[in-house]
Amino acid sequence: LSSAFLSLDPLAYSSITGLLVKRRKTSMLKKFLSSKGKGFYLSLASLLCGLLTVVFYTARGGNYLSPVSPVAVVRMVLGIVTTLLCCFKDFGILGILPVAFYAVSVAVLLNTEMLFISNVAFGVDGNSFDALFFLFWIFDFLAVILAAVAFSLGYSKKKPAPVKE
Repeated sequence: LSSAFLSLDPLAYSSITGLLVKRRKTSMLKKFLSSKGKGFYLSLASLLCGLLTVVFYTARGGNYLSPVSPVAVVRMVLGIVTTLLCCFKDFGILGILPVAFYAVSVAVLLNTEMLFISNVAFGVDGNSFDALFFLFWIFDFLAVILAAVAFSLGYSKKKPAPVKE
C-alpha cells in the first residue's frame, strides 16, 4: 500500500492524506457531540443570547439617567464565559453558575435602568424606550431561562449504570 502511495504524484498524495485528516477530525467532532445532552444545545442558545445582550446593551450606550453599568457587563461576560466552560466540561452542580450570573445581570440592569423606566413611564422629559432597550431585556431574560433549562436537562448524556445480576 505504501509503494502505491509513493508512486502517486505529490498532489494526489497530499489530497489523500488531507481526506484522512478530515475524516479523523470529523470522527472526533461526532464523538464529542454524541456525548452531549439536550442541555448542551440549549446552553449554546443561552450563550448566543448572552452575547447579544452584551452587544445590544453596550451599543445602546445608556443616557444621563442610566449610564452603562460595568457591573452588569462584567456579570454578563462571566455568564458567557461560564456557559462556554459548561459546554465543554460538565461541572455537575456548578453548572448553575451561568444561570446565577445571567440572573444577577438582570437584577443589576433593573437597578440601573429603574430611573430611566420611571422617567419614561411618567413622561417627565419626553424620553422613550428604544429598540435596543427592549432587545437587551428580551435577550437577557432568554439567556437566564435557557441557561436554567440547559442546567436542568444536563449538559452531557448520562452513562447508564451497569446492571448487576
